[in-house]
Amino acid sequence: MAHLEEYIENVFNELKESGASTIANAKEIKKAFEAIDTENAAIQEDYTKIGEAYCRIHGDETEGELGEMVQKVKASEKAIKDNKMKIGSLMGLTFCESCGEQVDEDDLYCNNCGAKMPVKVLPGMVLCPHCNKAVKEGIRFCSNCGKPMEEEEKPPVKVCPACGFTTEDMDKMFCDKCNRRLVAEGVDPEEEEKPEDKVPTHKVCPACGFKIFDADTMFCEKCNRRLVEESELEQ
Repeated sequence: MAHLEEYIENVFNELKESGASTIANAKEIKKAFEAIDTENAAIQEDYTKIGEAYCRIHGDETEGELGEMVQKVKASEKAIKDNKMKIGSLMGLTFCESCGEQVDEDDLYCNNCGAKMPVKVLPGMVLCPHCNKAVKEGIRFCSNCGKPMEEEEKPPVKVCPACGFTTEDMDKMFCDKCNRRLVAEGVDPEEEEKPEDKVPTHKVCPACGFKIFDADTMFCEKCNRRLVEESELEQ
């Protein structure tokens, strides 16, 4: 194509003294060749994009000619990333371990691929539990986000294993919604009260007077009211 363009350029120069229509034709021919060059450049750019997309989608492919080319690209990308990490360690720069792009030392995420950056904690520094920034040890509030460095302890709660009802009243024994026995949060309902720990006891229904000598029965078999200890009823 280059020698044809040179030929057209020579013809255009030779015809400068000819009629206006001849010069106009030469200009149109030159524009046509320029358009061809533009389209060829666009095709090469698209080929590059197609290759990048293929490598991204078929990154694990190893068979055939295309598979070998993909693996060569992957190996080159890894070599580039490893050398960038080496440069970073020698020059005190920070590079993303995921994509190999340079990031600022205090960045939490890579601006290129979005990967989470490991936080460097120097002696005398601690991580804020809220924003994950390294701040001076011993301060009460984070110098970055302003939140307290020590998380407030959550009050203990009881949970219903059946419906999920929760309450902070640790003295409450039964669920307000389904009457199941409540357990402390984080405790396995089956482990809270082992069978060997259950001692048979006299229980009484405060509504109809139904009595039973059993540790497991919680509700009256006649009126479905919750049973109470006979000693509680006397009191």
